[in-house]
Amino acid sequence: MSPTVRRPLLVHRIVAAAVVVVVVPLIVGLGAVADEQPVSVGEPAPRTVFAEEQVRIVDGAATETARRQAAELVEPVYVFDREAQTQVVRDVRDVFDAAADVRGGDDTERTPSSARQREELRSLIPEIDDDLAAALVALSDSELDTVERETIGIAQELARQRVAEDEIDELLDDVLAVELALRSLPGDAGDEVVAPMLETLMRPTVTVDPDATAAARERAAEAVSDVTRVWGPGEAIVREGEVVDPMAFRAVEELGLVGGSPLQAWLRATAAMLIVTAIGGVYLSRMQPKVWVNGKKLLLLGLLVTAYSGLVVGSAAVVTATSSGWLYAVPAGALAMLVALLIHPVIGLATMLPASVLVLLVAPSSPAVALFAAMAVLVSVPLTTEIAKRSDLRSATLRAGLSYPVLAVGSVLVFGPRDDLMTALGAGALNGVITAVVVQGAMPFLETLFKLPTVTALLDLADRNHPLLRELESKALGSYNHSVMVAALTERACRAVHADPLLGGVAALYHDIGKVRQPHFFIENQQGIANPHDDLEPEVSAVIIQNHVKDGVEMATEHRLPPEVVACIGSHHGTMLVSYFYEKAVEAAGGDDRAVDEATFRYRGTKPRSKEAAILLLADCCEATTRSMAMSRGTLPRQDIEDTVDRLLHERVEDGQFEDSELTFRELSIARDTVVESLVGIYHPRIAYPPKTGPTAASVGDQVVDDRPEDAGEGAGNVTAPTRR
Repeated sequence: MSPTVRRPLLVHRIVAAAVVVVVVPLIVGLGAVADEQPVSVGEPAPRTVFAEEQVRIVDGAATETARRQAAELVEPVYVFDREAQTQVVRDVRDVFDAAADVRGGDDTERTPSSARQREELRSLIPEIDDDLAAALVALSDSELDTVERETIGIAQELARQRVAEDEIDELLDDVLAVELALRSLPGDAGDEVVAPMLETLMRPTVTVDPDATAAARERAAEAVSDVTRVWGPGEAIVREGEVVDPMAFRAVEELGLVGGSPLQAWLRATAAMLIVTAIGGVYLSRMQPKVWVNGKKLLLLGLLVTAYSGLVVGSAAVVTATSSGWLYAVPAGALAMLVALLIHPVIGLATMLPASVLVLLVAPSSPAVALFAAMAVLVSVPLTTEIAKRSDLRSATLRAGLSYPVLAVGSVLVFGPRDDLMTALGAGALNGVITAVVVQGAMPFLETLFKLPTVTALLDLADRNHPLLRELESKALGSYNHSVMVAALTERACRAVHADPLLGGVAALYHDIGKVRQPHFFIENQQGIANPHDDLEPEVSAVIIQNHVKDGVEMATEHRLPPEVVACIGSHHGTMLVSYFYEKAVEAAGGDDRAVDEATFRYRGTKPRSKEAAILLLADCCEATTRSMAMSRGTLPRQDIEDTVDRLLHERVEDGQFEDSELTFRELSIARDTVVESLVGIYHPRIAYPPKTGPTAASVGDQVVDDRPEDAGEGAGNVTAPTRR
């Protein structure tokens, strides 16, 4: 590759890489200005944040309060206090024993006063009051025995009861009234002695078990469920301007929507795009060298990825305002189909990488959508490989669009959240509509802007109503018919060697458009006129013949034909020698070929590089030569056709016309066989009908066409037929 060619390609590569590495992160960063402003606790929310999926956050403080309240409601766990039960009865006995002691027992000589006995009793039993002490002292010995017996019985009954501190009064009220009514007590002893004594001496018969109480309260606390706050898919967690509470912040944080600075988003996107660009460059240079050396396709690829990034950011903006399910509207399939149609299907499949990475950059919490984007690419690209007419493109976008809702629903069913199912279904359907509109709307614009030989562009050029073909038909009908025949040969041979038959056929239709500028200098357009070359010098005639290639390239460029077609036009004669006029010049120089500059008589075109251009060169010369032979003979046997094609092929191989071509010798052999079969089908022997008699009959021999090898090409072969005399 020469430096003059290498420099523009390098510029295209740099620009394409810069578009992806610089512009795409800027788009992602601009999206982050609105979508990723950080949310902070206790501060007004800079943006409204919607839940992309259901999120459940546990309120720790509320949960702890609820559990503490549940524990506090648990009653203490009591157990019988055997010592307390015994002590109640013992205390009653002690009172009566003390009362007996202060009364003096059987010592009749001692008659202490009741006041002294009362004081002495109170000194022995400080718990009792004066009234109870006086009542005890006032009892006779027999009464005291009776009261003692009944009181101990009641005390024993009370001691058997499960009674806590705060239940003593209630228990005494319930039990004493019944017991005093059932027992035989002297006088008012029940009210004056028994009741006051038991009310004074009664104590709790149970005590709190701290371990059991703690365990019961712990169980009660554990039984309380977490206090949670739930946001459903599409529900606003925080709204712009609202103060962000801790619970809402935790929900935003769990969904990965806290955000960050646009600078961080830009840096992250730049790093990712650098990696994607590096991988893409290595992939293209190793796997698709044709694309790697095509600057405009590289630039187009960069622009398509950039446009896709804008669509992803736009989809994310819709999600911010509604539901995460709408992310399934990202048109990854549209990107893949455009790349496949405009650049190459293999590159279309490779767009899985940027399609998925950009989704993850813009929506990191949506890996399912990134997977959906990859699946959409895989489904869409194969649909572009069998497009042969405009309706096929519409059919391909329709089938792709129908697959997207299925893929979206499948992603939601597998990865969730299931609440997004209907939204994802709608987003997938919308994705199909977007893909159809974008692909069918952008294709004509992009293929024209970048002059790409896409299927649809070539189909438009194959329309015989194209202005160039109409002009060729009207001004050079013979050349037009020749072009149609060459197109049929070229297309069939391209199909046989797995080249692009549509490109080859279209290039063949236009390969002779340069002849419209001077149509009558070419034999196929000379109908009943003298050959103008008869009066010209060989050098002048050669220039006129050579100029139809240059003129064709100029006209094709003016009409913005794809460069691939223009290249075929410029190489359909390669650098072959216009042999007829060269030999005529040598003859005029007295047979001294050294006196004639051979370069003057060679075409100024280029040698064919693509398979299609090489096949066009072969088909063109073979059709012209066999047609000339058939005109002179009426029919051609198969052997003559094979010999002629072999001779023409050998001449061009020897002259180095195929040395820059991508065709292998095996493919060249296949193309040769295909051309032969096609020509045999055209010029096969026919039934010899008896000639008509009369003055209108025309003799085939009226026009003699020279079928020498050197006369087979454009110009030389086409101008050698003698004029009518």
